[in-house]
Amino acid sequence: MSRSARNLLLAVALVVVGTVAGYAAGHHTPSTTTTSTTTVATTSTSAPASTTTTTAPSLTTCRGSDFSGANVGSEGAAGTGYDIMSLTKVSTGSCVVDGYAIVSFLAAKGVVVTGLSVVDSTDFPAGPAHGAPGAHTVVTGGKVDLQLRYSDIPVGTTTCPTVAQVNVQMVAGDTSIPVSFPYPISPCGGQLSLSPLYPG
Repeated sequence: MSRSARNLLLAVALVVVGTVAGYAAGHHTPSTTTTSTTTVATTSTSAPASTTTTTAPSLTTCRGSDFSGANVGSEGAAGTGYDIMSLTKVSTGSCVVDGYAIVSFLAAKGVVVTGLSVVDSTDFPAGPAHGAPGAHTVVTGGKVDLQLRYSDIPVGTTTCPTVAQVNVQMVAGDTSIPVSFPYPISPCGGQLSLSPLYPG
């Protein structure tokens, strides 16, 4: 190969190298960087204020239909008779007795006995009947008692009535609880004392 041919070939090679290098310099390929941005959404949830009112269960007043009644004994001394009547709660649930019951009197054949009056009293021998009246809760099967005190001595020629049954009411005008006496009593003097209701 002649010297001039070699120079020509060398010149072409330089031109090609220069062209490629210039193309590469003018067309730089940038590197790709991926940036991931995560946005966290914060939601503030405020629960509405709640108001809870707790009310104690309301106990109802006992009624006559809640009970059955029985006479649990009569006793007397020095011309004064005492009779104890026991009332047993037969209905479900609870109820409250408070203070004094209302009583009326019947003769043997269901005839209303007149001429007797009743006063609320704590003038009884020591024991629950002697205590002050108060409220008592009664549950199913529970008992409350009350007592009658009366004179059993006739005054002059007055005939003492015969009482075979006492009707007990918890509320005026309500159903009566009949309490029959196996041995009728004869209250004299026209006035009887009635104790408060008390747990039996």
